[in-house]
Amino acid sequence: MTQTLCLSLIAAVLGSFIGKYIGWAIRAWPGHEKFHCDYLKCPSCQKGLEFGCCNAGPTQEKIYIAFSAIIAGLSVFYFGFSVKAIVSWLFVIACLVITIVDIRTFIIPDRLSKGGIVLGLTYAVIAWAILEWGNIKLSYYVSLKDSLIGFTVGGGFLMFLGKVSEIIFKKPDGMGGGDVKLLAAMGAWAGWQSVIITVLIASFVGASFGLAGILSDCLQKHKAYKPMTHHIPFGPYLCLGFLITFYFGIEPFMNFFYSYQYWVMNR
Repeated sequence: MTQTLCLSLIAAVLGSFIGKYIGWAIRAWPGHEKFHCDYLKCPSCQKGLEFGCCNAGPTQEKIYIAFSAIIAGLSVFYFGFSVKAIVSWLFVIACLVITIVDIRTFIIPDRLSKGGIVLGLTYAVIAWAILEWGNIKLSYYVSLKDSLIGFTVGGGFLMFLGKVSEIIFKKPDGMGGGDVKLLAAMGAWAGWQSVIITVLIASFVGASFGLAGILSDCLQKHKAYKPMTHHIPFGPYLCLGFLITFYFGIEPFMNFFYSYQYWVMNR
């Protein structure tokens, strides 16, 4: 137990050092996706503070540092000093960046989605090679077959929904390309079964918040509802569904589906 706490503390310290670069990534991505060193100065930018720039001020920088440290420490505490702990930290930090950028700009950075696809498939190949020839157990493993199917299903599913939306509603971009690439990356990392659960969770939570937003506009702001005018970023809900699936697995959801199926067949 003492060793685990010491390793968790070391991971938290390392996570805190990396934390300030989370804000750097968030500031760099809306629009151009280039890491300019000037963005590291945003917390002390007086002009930004005067004009109310959302990137200015040291408060959010401290929050990112604390968040990164906490996630790194908890990951090592629960998963030990392992690949799964590192993957856990990377997933949460990537989802944080995606969530904030998508909420602010309705854009999911290609460097994270496309990069996630490449890294996910590469990790699957490396893991397959290690298990095939190295006979080493990995704390986080998705078979190469599941990774490839997950990548295909993840990208193809939302692309299919987008095309159906275009046909039905006669409007382009029914499903953003960023969401398609993001789900493909999630499939590459977690497999096709996780993709299905992720979409179900994201759709349910996203629809709930979307409906709540529409009702709020109608009741509080007295705005008349116009179909197909209420847009919500879907990336944050995909991230939520993905993280829930990663930490809890698909078993609880499969058990629920089996129980529901049994209830329907025997009522």
